[in-house]
Amino acid sequence: MELVLESSARDYILKKNPQKSITIGVGKRDGANCGCAVSGGVFPSVRLGVNPYDAASYNKVDREGVAIYYPNSVADVFKKVTVKVEGVLFLKQLLALGN
Repeated sequence: MELVLESSARDYILKKNPQKSITIGVGKRDGANCGCAVSGGVFPSVRLGVNPYDAASYNKVDREGVAIYYPNSVADVFKKVTVKVEGVLFLKQLLALGN
């Protein structure tokens, strides 16, 4: 699996998180219950930091001073995950995009 950390995301993480780390996971979206053809799916999720109790069970990769933790399920589902910052003015958040 390829992990891409955009420079703006790296700067945001280093500024906002004393651990200088993020955790990437797999989120699940349920499909519609109305009987139509709308199905569910999976998407990558990202959050600042890592739970110290879970860190030993995650894979760890270092990118430009940022520790990226992720479970095996992320690599099983996605070939590439890109972490970037989205937002307007001072309302910013991390966003993970997967292929």
